Amino acid sequence: MEIEAKFILPDVVTFQRMQAANHINDFTLSAHQIQQVHDTYLDTEERLILAGGYSCRCRETESEVLITVKELGKATGAIHRRKELEISLPAYAPPSEWPNCPTRNLILQLTAEAPLLPLFDLQQTRVYRRMTQEGLLVAQLSLDNVHITSGNRKQRYFELEIELASQGTQDNLTEIASYLQEKWGLAPEPRSKFERAMAFISENAPGGNLLTAQEHAICVQLAKRDDLYGRRARGLLMLDTGATQDEIAKNITRTPRTIRRWQAAFHQKRLSVFPIRILRETISTPAAILPEMPNDQHSQPESEIPLPPQIEAQSLKTLLERYLVDISHARAVADHALALFDHLNAYHNLTPERRPLVETAALLHNIGLVSDPEKHHTVGRDILLANPPEELNAEERLIVALTTYLHRKQMTYKKVDKKASKPAFSDLSKKARGEALTLAALVRLADGLDYSQSQSSMLGQVIEKDGLLDFKVVGPYADTDAAQAQKKSDLWHLLFKTNLKFSPIQPASELPLPAGEEQTAKVEHEPLPEELPTHPGLSADDTMAEAARKIFEYHFQHMLYHEPGTREGKDIDELHNMRVATRRMRAAFRVFGDHLNMEYLKSILKDLRRTGRKLGTVRDLDVFWEKTQRYLNTLPTEQQNDLAPLQEVWAGEREEAREELLAYLDGDGYAQFKERFAKILQTDEVWSHTTITSKGKAIPHYLRHVVPIIIYKCMANVLAYDEWVTKPNTPLKQLHQLRIEGKQLRYALEFFEEVLSPQAGDMIQQMKKLQDHLGDMQDAVVASELLRDFLTWGTWGRAKDQKKTKSQEPILAPGVATYLADRQVSLYQQLRTFFEVWAYFQSVKFKQLGAAVIETL
Repeated sequence: MEIEAKFILPDVVTFQRMQAANHINDFTLSAHQIQQVHDTYLDTEERLILAGGYSCRCRETESEVLITVKELGKATGAIHRRKELEISLPAYAPPSEWPNCPTRNLILQLTAEAPLLPLFDLQQTRVYRRMTQEGLLVAQLSLDNVHITSGNRKQRYFELEIELASQGTQDNLTEIASYLQEKWGLAPEPRSKFERAMAFISENAPGGNLLTAQEHAICVQLAKRDDLYGRRARGLLMLDTGATQDEIAKNITRTPRTIRRWQAAFHQKRLSVFPIRILRETISTPAAILPEMPNDQHSQPESEIPLPPQIEAQSLKTLLERYLVDISHARAVADHALALFDHLNAYHNLTPERRPLVETAALLHNIGLVSDPEKHHTVGRDILLANPPEELNAEERLIVALTTYLHRKQMTYKKVDKKASKPAFSDLSKKARGEALTLAALVRLADGLDYSQSQSSMLGQVIEKDGLLDFKVVGPYADTDAAQAQKKSDLWHLLFKTNLKFSPIQPASELPLPAGEEQTAKVEHEPLPEELPTHPGLSADDTMAEAARKIFEYHFQHMLYHEPGTREGKDIDELHNMRVATRRMRAAFRVFGDHLNMEYLKSILKDLRRTGRKLGTVRDLDVFWEKTQRYLNTLPTEQQNDLAPLQEVWAGEREEAREELLAYLDGDGYAQFKERFAKILQTDEVWSHTTITSKGKAIPHYLRHVVPIIIYKCMANVLAYDEWVTKPNTPLKQLHQLRIEGKQLRYALEFFEEVLSPQAGDMIQQMKKLQDHLGDMQDAVVASELLRDFLTWGTWGRAKDQKKTKSQEPILAPGVATYLADRQVSLYQQLRTFFEVWAYFQSVKFKQLGAAVIETL
């Protein structure tokens, strides 16, 4: 790891002053040595090393050839922290002929053995000086007079580098950097020499309107993909060359609206518009997956020296997105921190007004993880000092930064005092510093409670005895999360006399578990059969838990089976079938809930809801246009294009929804959900359930005993709406709720059809009739709202940037207005004929059919 501070020297006078100086603050400078340095930077034709997030430098001296591979983009202000690998060769040779070493392995991994070619040469006159303090070699100071040539263009600039030596500390480097900024007025240089040179070279190169050199190299690799991400990368590359949005839309078969949205999203998020999973698959190393790309790598004229970076507050939402924070884990830690805040309010020194600050600190505790996993607490601190949450005041910003800094590693009195006494936190009062330490103690405990990254562990009963608070931790990963919370209780125990204990209430399951913070469990589920089973295979003698397991497995297989077709996007029924499978599993939680071990399955239900929402957004758009197309087919030929403006907006909305769906399916969260659920379905202990109470009372648990109750209860929930839906002017809201209850009865009948009487099929058909009628009614309601919004705003749904009270000139789209009238007529007809459908459910026949359905049980 190379750690150095870099500064811009504005002119030769400053260069000479620095060369003549004897001291920098309390650090002594040695006599100088001068060296002429000639570097050649290498990469493949497609710049694969750059795409991977590295540079490769070849430096020839009289005695050796030194190959140096450096990671890019790890600067916080003036301080650069970069992975650096080197190999010394007697003469230059291609990487395949280098001795086996990490440098060789990395280059071969990055380039796939493609030949290395010269990118550019860089000449510099370097003045070396050693920096010592009390006899210790703290750092190496280098004054560089740099020359770059590109064609007929030349660039010269002066730069100061201070590289940390083995006897120096990061505090030494921070002190030196602060002194140079405050006393010498030097501006930090956030770019490496390689990055400055690439910016200079690309000024005369075609394109460069949008992408940095590294982003361009990465997009070139992404553009080879035959999927959405490949098209998006090709679109960005064309934008970079100056192509118009219409030209790009035609080239990659997307709408101009989509190209505009892609461009706006890229300006805001840079390469983060691509899921990390896709970048990992495409780029040879993860170094290119950065939370933030430089806004501008183009070199500045010598007269325009940038000022030192100022504090730039950002919203909490922006910070979480910009630095790729794992929202699921952050939310879980925040929930645990709030629960601990409440449980321990009699012991800590925080007022209720600090409760929101606990939540914010917990959400941001891992903000530096993607930037530097090994030093994420330090990097996170620096991020929050430079870009504090705009929702907080000055004191709260420092408290949150200190909380993040104290989040990692074991705590001792000495270490806590040293960290809290850093100059960055000198403005904190004694009281505020104490509050920050308490916040940090709570966040450390909360982070431990989701060490498994499963978001499944929960705090149960809290037992107080003899000055000890024993927190019972419940969940499939309880043993691991409780153990880590206990380990991270060290700071609490330094601050307070009250002892804390975290105890899992049951032995660990055999579920997949990460071995550490950065490891993801990999579980292979059984390969899907060529033909899916037609029934779950229930028996009346199954327990409810066993039946639930079979039904979950049945629909989980269907979900996985239709996932490839959903991704491909050619047949909309594939997405429909995948969504149906997720909805059936969610419904099963309601039907079987009393017989499920929710300690294990709570996180699965959350993931099913999340998956269902992503699928549902696209499916609802498909349903809308299916019905719209049926309407268009009834029109004369000359009116077939009357809804073209609406279709353009709909198509853009669907493209956006489908992109969000694919990004979700390609994300780590969805992959982990599938792996976790597959393992749970194979774990017997999850599907065992208590059959007798502690008082000896038997609990009904066989299908033959419980299913009749479920069917009758679902029937009762449907019939309960009779008094509401038979009144004049029935509210549409009540009819929609009836539709939901009707779905639950239908799902229950379908779940248990194998053990019910043959009449179950007849009852399912009756429920489908009711559901279809109410479904058409609800579709007409939704369509009317969407069409009204289009005629008002010209957008899909209410325009996000418009207030309800703001007037807007109506959109001139008579075809859409006519279609709205048609939907209103359809809604009226559905309402008028509803009672004909409902009459059957008021009859004795429905109740008799219900009795017949369960008579075999």
